[in-house]
Amino acid sequence: MVSIRDVAKVAGVSHQTVSNVLNTPEIVSEATRERINKAIKLLGYKPNAAARRLRSGHSDVIALGIAPGSDHAPSPIFDSFMHQLASAAGADGKKVMLYAKTDQEHDVALFESLQEQSDVDAIVLSGLDDHDARPQWLLEHQQLFALFGRPWDLSQEQAASIPWVDVDGFSGVKEMTARLIAAGRTHIGYVGWEVKPGIASDRYDGWHAALVEAGLDYAANERELATWTETVEEELGAGLDATAALYERHPDLDAIVCPSDNIAVGALLASSRLTKHMVVDDEPGDVIADRPIIVTGFDNSRLARSFAFPSVSQPLDRVAVELVRMIREILQGVKVANEPRWHRLLKPTVVWRDTPGSRD
Repeated sequence: MVSIRDVAKVAGVSHQTVSNVLNTPEIVSEATRERINKAIKLLGYKPNAAARRLRSGHSDVIALGIAPGSDHAPSPIFDSFMHQLASAAGADGKKVMLYAKTDQEHDVALFESLQEQSDVDAIVLSGLDDHDARPQWLLEHQQLFALFGRPWDLSQEQAASIPWVDVDGFSGVKEMTARLIAAGRTHIGYVGWEVKPGIASDRYDGWHAALVEAGLDYAANERELATWTETVEEELGAGLDATAALYERHPDLDAIVCPSDNIAVGALLASSRLTKHMVVDDEPGDVIADRPIIVTGFDNSRLARSFAFPSVSQPLDRVAVELVRMIREILQGVKVANEPRWHRLLKPTVVWRDTPGSRD
């Protein structure tokens, strides 16, 4: 087995310097670090994880909660995020431990147990509930954690002390809506969650801002604008009835923006039925669309790829890398401050897919 002394010999440094690079790299010059890392790669040296944990007092484990599907709509991106986080953690010499999320009280009890047994170095919270008590408990008990999502419902003082990474839903939905307008769609509805502060309003506001920027008449009238929206729960098929209701009010509807791929699937199925009546049935009394309605989603999940509708892609790989970087730096003694490096808002990418409706 390759030892730390073998690495030191090849790099031309002392074994203590190699140890410093492995445990406290910030005290070693960049040139020396590079030389030692080259020697490590050349020899295929792998540090003894158990010994490193004993020396550092760290477990090298990051905890991540997963919600049961029976109580929550399945997240179309959670599997991808979990994979990216495990990959980023592995590259940093850490592992990801999964725990089952049920409710806030259960989570806090689990956090207390993990902290007492020193089982994890950090916890990644994936989104916060309304009036979420978990961040306050973690802050009060000095348990390191980072957040995927923004601390929407917390005070400015609390939010400033929490490291978080989020994706800019406002800009993603706004860009997607602008793309629809550029494609000639000017009667664009919105089928999404109840609009309240947080991710729901962030994505709704992106749709509204694009309409206002384009100078569409109904965007400036709050009462008229409300007739172009339908509120649904986050679940597959939720957009079916909502789309029918939207079209009944606005037969000139030519596009629908949704804040998630789950909702978009239902809206797409409903719009496809309208198109089918137009092309195939053409019977008197049928409610038919003048032309196919374009439906867009958010997440660019497997659903969007399978049903081939435009969606917004989140940079989950960058989210994971940033979260792991924050955790690593805090473990090294860096203090969280109200600075951009601790509060990262990443830009998503619009993934446009040509459909029969988007090409006419």
